[in-house]
Amino acid sequence: MKTGLKYRQRLRKFPARPQQGFSLIELMVVVAIIAIISLIALPQYQRFAAKSKVAAALAELTAGKIGAEALLAAGQTPDDHDPRSIGLPGRSSERCVSFELIFHSTGYVRLYCELRDDPYYGREMFLSLQRDNETGKWSCAGTDGLDPSIRPEGCSDPW
Repeated sequence: MKTGLKYRQRLRKFPARPQQGFSLIELMVVVAIIAIISLIALPQYQRFAAKSKVAAALAELTAGKIGAEALLAAGQTPDDHDPRSIGLPGRSSERCVSFELIFHSTGYVRLYCELRDDPYYGREMFLSLQRDNETGKWSCAGTDGLDPSIRPEGCSDPW
């Protein structure tokens, strides 16, 4: 009987500690949840990143649109069809491998941007702005392979 009493007294002296840390199963559940969320979020992030690259490339082309209108109003043509003569960044930029300029004194203007390769939308994709020489309106176009969901608004017509 004395032994049972000593044991109880010892228990009162050293009360049971609450559990510290996580069990292996709890950690595995958390890792599984993070993996599932990552599988859902990664493709959405890639699509968002590709869409922002294409929109930025269109913004670079838009700067050339203003320069082309100014040259047309002055009755001039750009030097050697150099994209810099109408306000484009140069021969290439962070978003475009190359720029191309087609300029006619009749008012027809076409600005091309070859997009840099991207894992989401692929290789050798183009974006262009074209000026109608009769109406003076600009339209945007992209290559057929360019996913419609990443084309900027108003730029949905493929070539």
